[in-house]
Amino acid sequence: MTDILPRKIMVTGAGGNLGHKVVEALARTQWCEQITGIDRSNDDTKFSDVARRRLRMIASDLTHADGEWVGALGDVHAVIHFAASNPLPDSTWLQAMASYDMTLNLLMACTRAGVSRFVYASSNHAMGAYKDMPLAAQLGAGRLTAELAPAPGTKWHDGKRELHSLAYGTSKVMSEKLCASMVELAQGRLSTVSVRVGWALTGENDPRDITHSGSPASTSDMAVLDDDARRTLRWFRNMWLSNRDLGQLFIQSVRAPSAAWPSQSIIVNGVSNNREMDWDLSGAIECLGYRPADDVYAHVERL
Repeated sequence: MTDILPRKIMVTGAGGNLGHKVVEALARTQWCEQITGIDRSNDDTKFSDVARRRLRMIASDLTHADGEWVGALGDVHAVIHFAASNPLPDSTWLQAMASYDMTLNLLMACTRAGVSRFVYASSNHAMGAYKDMPLAAQLGAGRLTAELAPAPGTKWHDGKRELHSLAYGTSKVMSEKLCASMVELAQGRLSTVSVRVGWALTGENDPRDITHSGSPASTSDMAVLDDDARRTLRWFRNMWLSNRDLGQLFIQSVRAPSAAWPSQSIIVNGVSNNREMDWDLSGAIECLGYRPADDVYAHVERL
């Protein structure tokens, strides 16, 4: 595989959990010369000295189609898009629609500016309904492929209330479809990767902090779990994405040549190499050259 070297990369949502980690990973490479970070503020103090030497932050809102961020695309080879109105899966329908508008505005501007690679941070919540019956009956080790029909929305209890990520998951599925549509309109000038990102906690991303409640700050009792709680905890653990694998996956998403892809718009699962998980990684491995190094069950007991 001959790597493409997009030396100038834009990362939206650069100040968030995933964006921050990917900016740092890009800054550690020898080939990435410039990183343009788009966020609600231009605060770069959270980044390392190494990252700040290559990073230019722009305070902008992607819901504004004519924002300052548009001009910055003229000097960019690839875009990694994390920004969302609400990056959490409990987003409302209004927030989910705003996130979709952000993706639409960005994809349109990328196509006009001649950006050649667009990497979209989709989510495991695009397939969230496979956690429960009847769809769960289809699953087993490696059977949750990117080719399965989307089933957005995960249901869980956070210790205080029942939650359902239907709005969040639906916006992710629709944005994946938007990527494919824009590639068709671009007629060979654009390729896209939609990464269905798994579980990546803030900071050290310790898998022992994963709970059945969907939050490491939960007060839920982990000592005694009923069948529903055990199934939910197993589902969350199985899609852990370590910091090391997160950085590698998104770097490969901007570098991998697309000539041999089945389509110029692909969807891949973005998790670590977690033993006997449902999530299939063959697409990311074959199309991107992703080589996940970590396994959640090296850190926690398998249920």
